[in-house]
Amino acid sequence: MRRIAFVNLKGGVGKSTCAATIAVGLAKRGRRVLLIDADAQGHATWTVTRGQGGGDVGLGEVLLRHAAAVDAIRPTPTVGLDVLPAGASLGGANIALAQELGRDTRLRSALVDVRGYDEVLIDSGPSLNLSTINVLTAATEVVAPVDAAMYAVLGLVDLRRAVEEIRDAYNPGLRLAGLVLCKARKDATSRDVERQLRETFGALVHKATIPLSAAVEAAHARGLTILDHAPKSPAATAFEALIDEVLSHGRSEETEHARRRPGTREDAA
Repeated sequence: MRRIAFVNLKGGVGKSTCAATIAVGLAKRGRRVLLIDADAQGHATWTVTRGQGGGDVGLGEVLLRHAAAVDAIRPTPTVGLDVLPAGASLGGANIALAQELGRDTRLRSALVDVRGYDEVLIDSGPSLNLSTINVLTAATEVVAPVDAAMYAVLGLVDLRRAVEEIRDAYNPGLRLAGLVLCKARKDATSRDVERQLRETFGALVHKATIPLSAAVEAAHARGLTILDHAPKSPAATAFEALIDEVLSHGRSEETEHARRRPGTREDAA
């Protein structure tokens, strides 16, 4: 079961939009998906529940061990998609966890009993707090949404360092799996940022680029993803292409794991 965390240590780059939209898109393609909202703002929860919120019990209670993850998970209006909402207590949980043993691995432990999903997608907040550390400890791969601004590119240095430190300390299988250029404009700055990203990170940068779009903001105001609000818009088309890439990367990983499994022809050779 893939656990894909959407992380960037800068706010406003499109993490929640990417997490919610890809979660809905995967479910629409017949996948069983769990979206975990680890951002105290709860924007991903708002979007996938179509503005209804996630109830009183959420990730904060799970991290504090006041509730089991399986009891906090809620269905959404999209068939095949469930959400573990942020909950009102998530912000306070970051403070309360500071004095707790095993505080960095609470989410990973809570997910042991969560089964039956093809993908688990995890939205995260814009800072390296205990919620984000828990996200990185629980994830198998990190996708970093990046807006078309130089400061966002510079922030990737801190993200790569955080991924390396979490991998060394808690999660040896964690990897930076991709970068997604979001809120791209048709101007020289956006083109320069995209060029620098592709020159620096190569194949890590997804081919799909998400354009800056008023339709996306209009969808958010209605508690919808762009796939539901304006499915034929350029932004929706870009997200569909991105979902194709996410699925393709998953199939490639499954093939590679199968190839390396002991007892295979390659292993025997």
